Amino acid sequence: MKTYLIPVDFSDSMNVILDYALFLADDQPTTLFLFHIFPDQLMVPDSSFPTGVDTDAFLSAEYIQELRKQAESNMKDTVQDLKKTIEKKGLNHVHIKSQVSGGDPEWEISEVCHTLEPRLVIMGTRGEGNKGFLEGSMAEKIMVKSHRPVLAVPETTGKIRLKQVMYATSFESGDVESILWINDFLKDHKASIHIAHFRLKSKDEEAALRMDYLKESLDKVKDGHKFQFHLIDSEAKEDSLQTFVRDNEIDLISYIAHKKNIFKNLFSNKIHKKDFFRLELPMLAMPDTNAS
Repeated sequence: MKTYLIPVDFSDSMNVILDYALFLADDQPTTLFLFHIFPDQLMVPDSSFPTGVDTDAFLSAEYIQELRKQAESNMKDTVQDLKKTIEKKGLNHVHIKSQVSGGDPEWEISEVCHTLEPRLVIMGTRGEGNKGFLEGSMAEKIMVKSHRPVLAVPETTGKIRLKQVMYATSFESGDVESILWINDFLKDHKASIHIAHFRLKSKDEEAALRMDYLKESLDKVKDGHKFQFHLIDSEAKEDSLQTFVRDNEIDLISYIAHKKNIFKNLFSNKIHKKDFFRLELPMLAMPDTNAS
């Protein structure tokens, strides 16, 4: 049975994330593990209390307990609604587990990943201020830390489809392993995987040689008929990324997430990570297995 870890915040956008998780479940036995973390380090100072009364600890504990009760109530409602959806869709093979925990979300999610070993972490994204999709979000931080693949789903996701997937490569040793994982994960969807590299100059022969080597490596371990290989000249058009995604009807973008910078070496000065964010497509970050 496969398990998906789904951090939840009880916002309206959770419906999109849960719908995506149910879509990925297909007809295989699947457990959706809903996980919520509430803050438990709040301090509420009040100098008006008599000397000797530890108001910080008292009020903090009282408020944290209320946060826990509210979180548990919200989780109960979320699980009930999800079970109704599962029953309505006849997805008897999908099971629900849930947990509410206090702590730091970034740390707690990383820890539960090590304990649960989910096949995939599915998260929503919420940038701070006016930042774009993924920027400043918890999902970006988890992508960097997680040793499991992390799928970030924008709240603007409409109809869910997984027929055309783009894997952005900078020719790393983990490419073959990541591409084969994605291919296996999406086999029931019969998705085509577009392996793409954006190069600065069309005469960059090294990039062409590396792409040929990647193709040969994949052919040795897997029938490559579903893989398509693209060298995109990023100087040809300012909107080369958007054009590629539009022309190939890309539904999902994937890449290897580096520990210090999730997009390390992936972009030129013509293609920036913000260009990816603006697409507002689901992003699948594969773990950096070569990180120390």
